[in-house]
Amino acid sequence: MILDVNFPIEIIRTNRTKSASIQIDGDTVKVIVPKKLSDKRIEDLVLQRTPWIRQKLKLQSEIVTPNPKEYVNGEAFTYLGRNYRLKLISKGEEGVKLKNGYLQVSHPKALSGEKLRDFVHTSLEGWYKAHALNRLAEKTQRYSQMLGVSPNTIKTRDYKSRWGSCSVSGEISYNWRIIIAPHRIVDYVVVHELCHMLEHNHSPKYWRQVGSIIPDYKECRDWLKANGTGLFA
Repeated sequence: MILDVNFPIEIIRTNRTKSASIQIDGDTVKVIVPKKLSDKRIEDLVLQRTPWIRQKLKLQSEIVTPNPKEYVNGEAFTYLGRNYRLKLISKGEEGVKLKNGYLQVSHPKALSGEKLRDFVHTSLEGWYKAHALNRLAEKTQRYSQMLGVSPNTIKTRDYKSRWGSCSVSGEISYNWRIIIAPHRIVDYVVVHELCHMLEHNHSPKYWRQVGSIIPDYKECRDWLKANGTGLFA
């Protein structure tokens, strides 16, 4: 089979599926098809989905691979899309403050090396979580009024692979790390979850509801796919 496309394709024939599907794995396109599907049908499928495939490959190439944090003076940390330099202070009351363009962490004088890094990491994470809950609660209240919904509870959690959830009973949970993203991305996540109180699915009607509040929701969604792995403290 010869396809005139400029991306690598792996054809996987199997008896375990009755319909064809396409998956993007890094920079490779995997086409999973029933074992008896003809080459012509496979070619037609790939050519038909080529614009979608190229879009997904472009997004994949833009994904940011973050460097591990070192928790040292001068290191950049992001809050609501803005970068702040870390400033370690070995005197005064312990805690974290956003002051004069710096994210200041006060720590015991006796700490150094790995123990100091662990202390700074824990302190920053606690600060982010507290601010995430406050900011997300504010945004949830504002957008709830616009959408005419009333969540029962608002929480933050340490999700690994999602940005939020909405239960059928109106319990809203957010990944606290979303507070690292720019305001418009945070707003998108809030509206995304609140709209599930109107449509508990991802139907066209649901996305129209999201779009009525966040017209550029597709760009926000793509931004998260490309940059979500870099949202950590």
